[in-house]
Amino acid sequence: MTQSVVVQVGQCGNQIGCCFWDLALREHAAVNQKGIYDEAISSFFRNVDTRVVGDGGSISKGKICSLKARAVLIDMEEGVVNEILQGPLRDVFDTKQLITDISGSGNNWAVGHRVFGSLYQDQILEKLRKSAEHCDCLQCFFIIHSMGGGTGSGLGTFLLKMLEDEFPEVYRFVTSIYPSGEDDVITSPYNSILAMKELNEHADCVLPIDNQNIIYIHSS
Repeated sequence: MTQSVVVQVGQCGNQIGCCFWDLALREHAAVNQKGIYDEAISSFFRNVDTRVVGDGGSISKGKICSLKARAVLIDMEEGVVNEILQGPLRDVFDTKQLITDISGSGNNWAVGHRVFGSLYQDQILEKLRKSAEHCDCLQCFFIIHSMGGGTGSGLGTFLLKMLEDEFPEVYRFVTSIYPSGEDDVITSPYNSILAMKELNEHADCVLPIDNQNIIYIHSS
């Protein structure tokens, strides 16, 4: 069995990531009504025995006990992550796999990439290594981020270089949310251009999504 670790970066990355986890759980429940921990669900979730002290004992077979997402949540503002931890999916995420700050990146690629990248590099690596240790066969890191925001574009692409250095044999798949034409953040085009250079150099596969299309889907 192979596993993937999802890394959600920035406000947009965590909001889209939360929708992904909700959909994954609902779709799996629809096709696996017996509640068996199978290969499909193990790709993105650990089955944890919550009675075991510490990280919980991982259960590789049998009935689902308590699912924990193979995820690392990163944001330089606390708002969205706090909402997730208070929402219906709060038990899905390991609170030890979260990294937040309070100041934000101010929609500035350089702040996310240079300032917070250097400041949080060791902490991020520790969380990534921890997630990797829980995998039998780590296939890829799946990064979700925005191209227009400071944390998503800056810290999100800083993370790619870290992954390339630390896990050179593991694929780096990226879902990048591009700003819409109606985006009123003046720095979004500059952030996107700077982030695109990093994606070109360090990502194995990029899945670009126009933010305007997400708005259409959400409103329909």
